Amino acid sequence: MFSKNLVNWDNVKTRLTRLIYGEYFTDALRNTASVVLPVVLLFFNHQAHAAIGVGVGALLISLTDVPGNKTNKFKSAVACIITFSLTAFIISSSLHHPWFTASGIFLLSFIFSMLAIFGYRFALMGTMALILAIFTLGLHPEDPLLFSWYIFLGGSWYYLISLLQIIIWPYRSLHQAIFECITSTAAFLKSKANCYNADVPLEECYQENIALHIKVSEKQELIRELLLSDKTAMKPTNERGQQLLRTAISVIDLYEQVTAIHYDYAFVRTALSKTGALSLIIELIEILAEEMNVLSGTFLRPSRKAQQSLRLIKFEQVKTSLRNYVIAENETNASILLKVLKNLEDIALHIQVIRKDQPISAIHPDLKWNDIAYEDFLPPQLLKPGSLKQHFSFSSPIFRFSLRLAFLCLGAYLITFLFPYGKYSYWMLLTIVIVAKPRFGLTWKRNIERLSGTFIGAVLGLVLLLIIRQESVLLSLSAFFLLGFFTFNRIKYVVSVICITAMVILCLSIYIGHTDYIITERIGYTIAGCAMAFLAAFLFPIWELKGLKSLISNILDANINYLNKVIAELWGEGIGITESKLARKSGYIQLARFSEALHYIHLEPKGKSIDIQGIHKIQILNYRINAIIASLSLSAKQQDQLDSDRLTVEHVVKNLDYCLKKSLLLDLKRINTEVHWSENEINSSNEGTLHHQLHLLLSLSSVLKTHFS
Repeated sequence: MFSKNLVNWDNVKTRLTRLIYGEYFTDALRNTASVVLPVVLLFFNHQAHAAIGVGVGALLISLTDVPGNKTNKFKSAVACIITFSLTAFIISSSLHHPWFTASGIFLLSFIFSMLAIFGYRFALMGTMALILAIFTLGLHPEDPLLFSWYIFLGGSWYYLISLLQIIIWPYRSLHQAIFECITSTAAFLKSKANCYNADVPLEECYQENIALHIKVSEKQELIRELLLSDKTAMKPTNERGQQLLRTAISVIDLYEQVTAIHYDYAFVRTALSKTGALSLIIELIEILAEEMNVLSGTFLRPSRKAQQSLRLIKFEQVKTSLRNYVIAENETNASILLKVLKNLEDIALHIQVIRKDQPISAIHPDLKWNDIAYEDFLPPQLLKPGSLKQHFSFSSPIFRFSLRLAFLCLGAYLITFLFPYGKYSYWMLLTIVIVAKPRFGLTWKRNIERLSGTFIGAVLGLVLLLIIRQESVLLSLSAFFLLGFFTFNRIKYVVSVICITAMVILCLSIYIGHTDYIITERIGYTIAGCAMAFLAAFLFPIWELKGLKSLISNILDANINYLNKVIAELWGEGIGITESKLARKSGYIQLARFSEALHYIHLEPKGKSIDIQGIHKIQILNYRINAIIASLSLSAKQQDQLDSDRLTVEHVVKNLDYCLKKSLLLDLKRINTEVHWSENEINSSNEGTLHHQLHLLLSLSSVLKTHFS
């Protein structure tokens, strides 16, 4: 028999509600309307060429519209509309001269890929402009000037709607980013509960923590970019902007507080194994994680306030039960439980501050907002004055990938001449541009998603054509699939491929016919494009493995800097809040970059030749060291006194410095991991105290040092 709880309908309902009210779905509605409305109106007025041109312009330019503030969106609108119009004119003008077209494809592929040096927004614009060039090959317009005018109209129409939307709701993207950051932090907190579960191996816990850390780090960066680059929001006179700034600081600080729930879990599990305290700690963590999930939903629907819930009442009840263990246990166990309780109470306080039940002064009583140099927290400029030259050399990954893609697109275009009767041979080029990525692992992942999505979408489209005969119904389904494509394009690529494939098959079958021919070409050229993109990854390759030692060096350097800043706070040395928070940010980002590289490295040809288990141990140790430093940072904020641990700290820094110096010489094929963890961590008498944290830090840094010996 099936369990009634097999499907949690409340969870499904919550997910659907959040999807509908979230930015992805509302943007998808906007994009779908922006594309479908002009196409339908122009078709009904017998302007088929105009409908296709305007529709393609609106469709492709909508995919360049990533989250941003008014200034960024306006700059994107101008740059994209001009670039798209010129691209359409250049390619359509060269169509009667294949060698000019081939030259144009090669040069535009290289130039548009090189736009990545200006950042993600321009990189995306370049990719979409290149896709427009490929669509132009397929559409083969007769009048280049008229076609580029249609593209101009489609792009202008789309961005007119997008800019009006951001004028009316200027902080919509920021609300979405805060929502995602809180939900990611809640997932991270919930994963921490497993650290107190003796049935879950600790290494699995750390790997899950690190995977979620990558997500949280990405969301925090997006919040910084959206808010701190918005000059209007950052004005002291802008009350709404300042309120969101305080919320953003609280959300990022909340993650630091969650990270600080880091102990010698092996010892904690052993010490509390014969009590019921571990299950109560897990229950408290899960209550807070659920409370954070509920709180996050208020940022999708700002008109709704987070209501006091029974969860907080339950939290107080469980907390009381845990305090009873504090009274009954010995001094060591009581110290552990008091520290855990203090951290969980601080997390609850952060939640109350974000919900506005408590003022932010409850967390930062002495914080002066003008003391923080907010501009320093913006992502660094990828292109600094005078640095353009360094991007035009084989040492630059962007240059190597741009050259690879240019040769790949040229080769694919020349191959299309072998299939003179292939009406949709441009789909091969389209697939190449979409799935070819600088990273080998990401290219492989996109290939799998593209192939599986295309096959499922083709089958779905064929089934619908066999079942449904009414054109009006099929066109309505096409619009629905377009909505699905826009909805999932940024969050679930394989679903977006299924939707766009089904839509293309339905539309072309209605407009042209020959369904079997369309499906055969769609699948055939997609397979050919994926195969070419995969094989081309070996041309001017960019291997994660080559940069792995540098990433290890970066994370060690960031942890040393973070520790030095925190220790300076503990010893009462004058250090600005900006420096401390920048050190924390750098530590989190470097850990995320290192972890992300490891995520893809096993897919590389030489990925199996390295000691991946040993590298994972280095990753976990660095993560744990970073977490303990975050915990020390909170101790500094609470003005705990440091007595005689200066030598311990100096020893820790010395160990990390040793690792940093040896990192570029590390033998990745054989990492020394012959360390008895129990001997390094089991001797714990004052778990959770500042004194013990420093000695645990010393123990971990000593273990890390052996890996570099």
